Amino acid sequence: MTPPLLSLVVLGFRNFELTTKVCLESLRPWFGDKDIEILVVDNGSSDGSAEKTADWCVAHPSIRCLLSDSNRGFAGGMNWGVSHARGQWILLVNNDTVFPEYTLDALKGVIREAPDNVAMLGPVTNAAGNGQRLWKPEATQADWLQIGQWINTNPTHHLIPTYRCDFFCIAIRHDVWLELEGLDPAFGLGYYEDFDFSLRLRKAGYEQMITEDVFVLHVGSATFQGSQQARKLIKVNKKLLQMKHPDARFEHTRLGNFVAIDAQLKIKRKTQWTLELNERYLLRVNALKQDAPKSLIKRFLWNRKINKIQPC
Repeated sequence: MTPPLLSLVVLGFRNFELTTKVCLESLRPWFGDKDIEILVVDNGSSDGSAEKTADWCVAHPSIRCLLSDSNRGFAGGMNWGVSHARGQWILLVNNDTVFPEYTLDALKGVIREAPDNVAMLGPVTNAAGNGQRLWKPEATQADWLQIGQWINTNPTHHLIPTYRCDFFCIAIRHDVWLELEGLDPAFGLGYYEDFDFSLRLRKAGYEQMITEDVFVLHVGSATFQGSQQARKLIKVNKKLLQMKHPDARFEHTRLGNFVAIDAQLKIKRKTQWTLELNERYLLRVNALKQDAPKSLIKRFLWNRKINKIQPC
């Protein structure tokens, strides 16, 4: 049997009704798509989410259901899910994401156009810790879904280089995933395993890119966010990352976005500037302004730097 182009692995943990179910429901347009298989993993939930996940999958038999008897952590849960996947590419999906209309149609197009040396593709979004982040002041979730649909249906056919990718949703070539042996389970329940994988992929000689033509809404995880447990995990796993990659650069989100804008302006100098490119550029400039430093002096200098960006 010919493998599908893309395997989605949706990782859920607790709060099924508020997170995993919402994510899965947004994927309905691609249920039964011959190019796509969807797997949902419950990562050892103890609040009834595992049972709800199983029941939901019974009602939607095209979706493969995997129930873990323990919490394997983000890396372990994704590794386990991918071990059941058949796709040429895999898409790791956090359950705190929502897919606007045409998202996976756009992603299939990007995958088919990607150069052979590109092994990882990160979509743009409203919330990320790097250059994948776009921003529009006061935009609601409904607004972002409309923005996302517009992005998904108005392609630029450009990829933007990035130092690392954010794994709220990430497409990875399956053969490269196997070569790198997936995510490192040493990162436990979560944090920095995506940074580690990005650096290992780079050191293995592959390219990772931001695709300007695929938007996924990132609602934000409620599993650990802001908790004492999260702060402890971040501290411990950052040290682990530094041990594995002494040369790792820890850059603020705004710096990643500035690099992305610089890449956009290089495109402008080389080719025709389009409405599609301009709209993405403006959303990135908004992100730079929103991420300005809190210090008055640093904010002044940062805004002056933004004002020097060539207007479109």
